[in-house]
Amino acid sequence: MKRYFINHPVFRMVAPVVYGVLIYLLVLLINNAVAQVEAIFNSQEVYIFIALTALTFESCRLIILMMRKYEQEHPVRFILPLQIVTSACISVGLVMLCLTLYFAYVVGFSMSNTQTILFVAIFTVTALLYNVLYLSHYYLQKENTLKLQSEMQQREILEMEMTEFQQDINPDLLYGSLENLIGIMYRDIDKAEDYIDSLASAYRYVLTNRHQEIVPLAAETEAAKNLIRILNEKYFGQLKFEYTLEGASDDARLIPGSLPIVLESIIRNSIITRFEPFIINCYLEDDYLVVQSKLNDRLIAYTGSKVAFARLQKSYSLYSDRPLIQVKAYQDSYIKIPVLKVEEAIATNV
Repeated sequence: MKRYFINHPVFRMVAPVVYGVLIYLLVLLINNAVAQVEAIFNSQEVYIFIALTALTFESCRLIILMMRKYEQEHPVRFILPLQIVTSACISVGLVMLCLTLYFAYVVGFSMSNTQTILFVAIFTVTALLYNVLYLSHYYLQKENTLKLQSEMQQREILEMEMTEFQQDINPDLLYGSLENLIGIMYRDIDKAEDYIDSLASAYRYVLTNRHQEIVPLAAETEAAKNLIRILNEKYFGQLKFEYTLEGASDDARLIPGSLPIVLESIIRNSIITRFEPFIINCYLEDDYLVVQSKLNDRLIAYTGSKVAFARLQKSYSLYSDRPLIQVKAYQDSYIKIPVLKVEEAIATNV
């Protein structure tokens, strides 16, 4: 309620003065006493109207404050009519009580029926206008709040999409590859050209399939082989990727980038030396693509692995009930990627 204009000190001081003067002018006009306008600020009645207006506004404001406390407990369609009726009745009742006392003890006679009806009508309309002003600000603020929430959601979506795009681009791989490329260029220009082709193919695959939901299994294995060629420059050529896709059906699919992400995670989290080949086996088993490697974990895990696996797990949960599995048994590490079928993916989307 602090943000509503009816609680602002300037409004509470200025509005009764302006509105009180307007009411006084209206009463003069109705009573055909416009000639008294020349002495408007020397007239006692104008200050009485200002005081009555302030009383109306403050009583309505207090009723609104009280009603807002019950807004969470009761529906708005019940609170608003009750607020309008209650504030109008209480404010008009207080004003008429003050006018009755004023006429009885200051003027010296009671109000006529015409005056009573006139004052009741004027201050009832005043209470209603006050509620209308509040409700207009209330719904405007509510609409602005919804718009701000929508903007925040859009911002979160954009940030998430930007994060996903950065992860798709894989800056760690890009910068590492560029550093390796600098070293290759000093040794062998032809090899540097081949390395650039492999790097370009890797990122072309990522960008081409960014908006694809699923891709053939063969395309993923080719992307994985290309990744191994890129990383082998850093790991002394000791990375060996061996795969067997016997029994794979033509409709076998994976989410784009699944296999390269898994391979990169395995490589970055393993200790690889120049003295021993690091062999990664890939084969099909029970509708899973199994990626097997020797268990030789680093002391500090690569921070991007958890994020990558969380993304993959969330993505595969949209297409299959079978989860992405990561198992460490004896001296080997196994990561099992669910193989999707075209029929299964279509059924899930439908």
